[in-house]
Amino acid sequence: MASSTDVNHLDEQLRLITIGDEPRYAPLRLDRMFLRARQWKVSTPQVEPVLRPPSPPRKTVVFPLPVPLRADQGDRSPLAGLFDHPELLPLVLQHIERPSELVTLAKVSWQWCILARNKLYEHVWIRPWEENCHAKLLLLFDTLHRSPELCRLVKHLDVRFYPLAARDTERYALDDQVVQSLSCMEKLEHLVWTRDKSLNPALVEVVSKLDHLRSIEISGHSYRYYDPKMLGRPPALQDLRIMMPDPTFRDAFPDIMSEFGARKDGGLRGLALVCKSSPLVDDAMLTEAAKHLHELRRLTLWGCTRITREGVFDILREAGHLQELSLDALPHSNLGDLSSAPPMPYLENLSISFTTPHKSILKIEDLPVLPPTPNLTSLLLTLSGDRAFIPQDGLAHLQSQCSFGNLRRLSLSNLFIVTIYLTEILEASPSLEELYISVNGRSTVLDCPLLLKSGLRVLHINAPVQWGPTSDDLLGLAKSMEKLEQVGSGNRVYEVIRRFEGDERVVELVRWSRTWTPAYFQVWRG
Repeated sequence: MASSTDVNHLDEQLRLITIGDEPRYAPLRLDRMFLRARQWKVSTPQVEPVLRPPSPPRKTVVFPLPVPLRADQGDRSPLAGLFDHPELLPLVLQHIERPSELVTLAKVSWQWCILARNKLYEHVWIRPWEENCHAKLLLLFDTLHRSPELCRLVKHLDVRFYPLAARDTERYALDDQVVQSLSCMEKLEHLVWTRDKSLNPALVEVVSKLDHLRSIEISGHSYRYYDPKMLGRPPALQDLRIMMPDPTFRDAFPDIMSEFGARKDGGLRGLALVCKSSPLVDDAMLTEAAKHLHELRRLTLWGCTRITREGVFDILREAGHLQELSLDALPHSNLGDLSSAPPMPYLENLSISFTTPHKSILKIEDLPVLPPTPNLTSLLLTLSGDRAFIPQDGLAHLQSQCSFGNLRRLSLSNLFIVTIYLTEILEASPSLEELYISVNGRSTVLDCPLLLKSGLRVLHINAPVQWGPTSDDLLGLAKSMEKLEQVGSGNRVYEVIRRFEGDERVVELVRWSRTWTPAYFQVWRG
């Protein structure tokens, strides 16, 4: 043990340590840090540590496979025996969607490995809200560019994240891998690439040559990144969805529409221009594009602050077979009143986002006026920028313009309803399968007996966190509503699992883990 002389000598040495060689630098005064440490140790009572046994590791519940049916099967898995009955294979595969399940299935036999791998790579995605998305993207394209046979399995590629921080050699190497991978995706049908500043001319040129590509959702920030005119070249392209178009894309837009309109099949089936709030898209653009959109079936115009009823109606006059229409009805656009719109006899899906000039107060005259739609089956209304209670007689106002008896999907986002209105909706909509509502408290749904007897498959309740339904409330609804398949509140989305444990029927809620985005996040603009 060190003597007091040694300790004093150490303290003296610690005081003399300085930063640098010149005297103008201040000493580090490490002696004071050591002194405080000694004082703290003396003043703190020493307590014997509590020894606890280690927690057992969590184990995944493993359901054993059935034993072989015949002795001559040996170690052959009964699941592999399904290949003796090929008509059953599609029935098994349709219930297996999660990647982890497909990976497990691939280990059963070489036949299942082929089927599982085909389905595993059929839909590939990278999304920014997932854990370790950077590492996933790097590993994905490293695998794909080394294995062209896997690229040929991809039919749907969804890339919403890209490591823009990568520089120099790392970025060039990744871009090369991406281009090589996409050039081998000869069966690619759907492409989503919305990450701003992640595109380059070589990548878009490869995309423009894909023979089976039917839909593109892509960033419209094209200046210095790619030539937007190349988006009109994919021979099979039918749906074009542009996110945040810039002036360069706006200038090329007429040529793109003209190229589609000159095709033998009549041009685009789907067009979407999505902005946060931009004056770039105006009525003149829509009027010029209208003459090339005779075969249009789906039209979406969000955040385009310079468009009005005049430009939109020009497209509606030409697109006589329109089935889906989604609009931002800004006050100056006059799109809140569609009563004089051109006939849309085939319209099935109508989505309108509107605002109110009165803060948190909604009047009947603020509600949109719907067009004549005899075949409407889906109505989505969103109050943009605020929340408010739907006014008295508001539902009657909507029902007078739309046959609720034909609706299969209804969304009232940011429009608070009470129990009596929920009952009125269910009574007027016997065919309703999907319902998305906003409430001001959990009692709205818990005190509605008719909800428990409804045939809804999907139910989502948007509510303030402190007043919304709890997970136990949602489980109780799932147990009472026999046809319910998906339920949620806010950003919590659950899949309803129904199974038997012996003779007992068990209902569980499992957090959403499917490969596709739940409908709740697709029915209204966030």
